[in-house]
Amino acid sequence: MDDSRLEFSAMIGEARERVADASARVGDRFTRRLHQTPDEKLARLMRSRARRAILEGIFWQMPRYLDRERAGGVNAAVLWRIAGRPNGQTDDFRLTIAHGRARVARRSGGERPVVTMTIDAVDFLRLISGSLDPMNAYFAGKIELAGDIMFAAKLGSLFRMPMARPDLSA
Repeated sequence: MDDSRLEFSAMIGEARERVADASARVGDRFTRRLHQTPDEKLARLMRSRARRAILEGIFWQMPRYLDRERAGGVNAAVLWRIAGRPNGQTDDFRLTIAHGRARVARRSGGERPVVTMTIDAVDFLRLISGSLDPMNAYFAGKIELAGDIMFAAKLGSLFRMPMARPDLSA
């Protein structure tokens, strides 16, 4: 490889690292903000035009955080139904995990999911930020599950999601 190609490859590698680092910082700030925001304010946000961008931003990042080792033998589809839209419908996202990789589609069709999770948008934000325990949420009726409940319990362990813990000193 000549010097210009090596230099270009190094520049691409550095750019990827910076984008990944920036993405992690944005995710961390977003998560911290979620911890500090009252439910009423989050509910207004999730009824606004920002809802779609927020949900897509979260779901499109999920494949990046899949622990490929832990997910190596998993072959499953998970349907997330995020409730709380002003028209009473849900936003549906299909998370497919196969061969140590994950992909997300904004639809509910396709092969039958192993589990379908229905959750209110505010509770979903609390769940992904680490301020809502999935088991407690399930037993409190905040998450409805249809399908393989044991797989649902295992799902979180397949990901290394960036979660800023709430600042307990505040």
